[in-house]
Parts: sequence; C-alpha cells; structure tokens
Amino acid sequence: MPPLATLRAFDAAARHLNIRLAAEELGVTHGAVAQQVRALEASLGVALFEREPRGLALTPAGRAFHPQIRRAFVLIGGAMAAIEPARQHERRGVTVTVTPSFAARWLIPRLGRFAAIAPDVEVRVLASEVTERLGAAGLPDMAVRLAAPPFDRTLEVERLLADDLFPVCSPVVGATLATTDALADAMLLHDAHDSWPLWLELANAPAPRAVGRRFNQTALALAAALDGQGVALAPAALVADDLHFGRLVAPFGMDIRVASERAFYLLVPRLARMRPEVASFRRWLIAECRGDAAEMEE
Repeated sequence: MPPLATLRAFDAAARHLNIRLAAEELGVTHGAVAQQVRALEASLGVALFEREPRGLALTPAGRAFHPQIRRAFVLIGGAMAAIEPARQHERRGVTVTVTPSFAARWLIPRLGRFAAIAPDVEVRVLASEVTERLGAAGLPDMAVRLAAPPFDRTLEVERLLADDLFPVCSPVVGATLATTDALADAMLLHDAHDSWPLWLELANAPAPRAVGRRFNQTALALAAALDGQGVALAPAALVADDLHFGRLVAPFGMDIRVASERAFYLLVPRLARMRPEVASFRRWLIAECRGDAAEMEE
C-alpha cells in the first residue's frame, strides 16, 4: 500500500490536472505535491501523468488508476460525514495560536468580551512564535503572528495592528525623564528585537551609560517597565490599556516611533471550511483590533 499522502496528492492532481491547484486544495506547497506524485509513480513503477507545456495529462495507467482511488476517498469522506456530529460536538471551540507577548498583553485581557457574546464557545490559546499548519483536526484554527509580507498563498491574511515602537515606563521613572538627554542615565530594557539603537538615533538622544537589561520577549521587558525597572520600547497595541489607566506613561510622547515593516497579522487557512464558532471568533478579533487601531490614531 503506498503512503496515503501520495494517493491524496495524485487524486488532487488528477482532478485538477494542475499541480498548483492541487497544492492549494491540499494546503501544501507546489513542490510537495510534485514530490508526492513522483514518489507514487516510483512506488508503482509506472508513469501516471504526462507533463505537457500547458499542464498535466493522465497516462492510460493514470486514467485506469484514478477512478478507483477517487472512489476510495469518497468512501472515506462518507465515513467521516457519519461521525461529523460527534466530532463537531467535541470540537465546540476555537484554538488560536498567538505570540506570547500578544497573548499576555492584548488577547487575554480582552477574552472576557468575547465570552460575553459567545458564552458557549471555548477559546483555547496557544502561545508560540512558530507558525505551524492550521485548520486540520488537532491543529490550531488560526494564528496571530508578528510578521511581514509575503505570506504563504494557502493562507488568508488580515492585518490587525501596527508594530511601530516608542518608549514607555512607569510614572515614577517617567518623572525623571524631562528630556531625551536624561536617557543617558536611564536603564533601558531590551527585548529580542533590540530596536533601542534605532529609536535613539531618530530622537537624536545620547547613548545610555548603563548596560541595560535584556529579555527574550517584549512582554517580559514590559513587565520590568511596569515594575519601575527602566524604559522599554513597545507598540501601542501592547500598552494601550496600561497607558489609558496610567500604569505606564510615554515620557516623550508617541510621535517619535521606530516604524516597523512588520505588523500583527491574523492567518487562517484559505480553503478550509470554517466552523461557525471559528468564524465568530475571527470576526470579533478583527473588530476589536480595528477599534483599537482607531483609538490609537485619535
């Protein structure tokens, strides 16, 4: 028996007679489908496709082979449909994978708002920097990532919030920073992106005398800032609530920013059938971010 993945690739390619369209259907790359088809041909010891300038054509062996494989997948699909009600009952929820800082600083404080409008939907949050496969059984339904185009064509992408950076600190520390010259004696809090040199150059500010403190995540640098340990750089999206309630201040305002090519993007599988609760959470997430973005512009 050939591996199931090779049979799925063959079936999709045989129906579309186009590797690119087969790859989009399966949510994999063009090269992955081509490799699976070649592996199946090698396993069977027979050519299944003829490669033509305008696409693919089935060989006589391929034309004889495909109807049986298609029928097998129809049978599997029928078996899956028979247990779909039970699967839907078990999956009555949405799983979203987000960066740790976005989870801690933006998403988790707002989840109560979603619960108020959809109390029967369980939200599962996975904090991760890695964009894994999305949408399949046992995998996250969507992802929020700090990234920049281009994106995989199998994903539907929605820009959520900007990542432009400016300094923030506790009110006590802010009281010591009358001008940017005071940063020379301040404790700078660095995250993994280390954008302080760019901001200091934009502001024509002096280099600090202290060595600073370094953290591998923005959320940790902001936790240190909230604790009064120094000055951190952060995007408005992650500190809006703290600025509003006075837990943090922007000692030099928000006009001098390190403009970032990256932004927070929502990623969902382009061709996957979206369950109602997933679609509901996606709409809520986009609406919340648009509301925040409008408030930041004001």
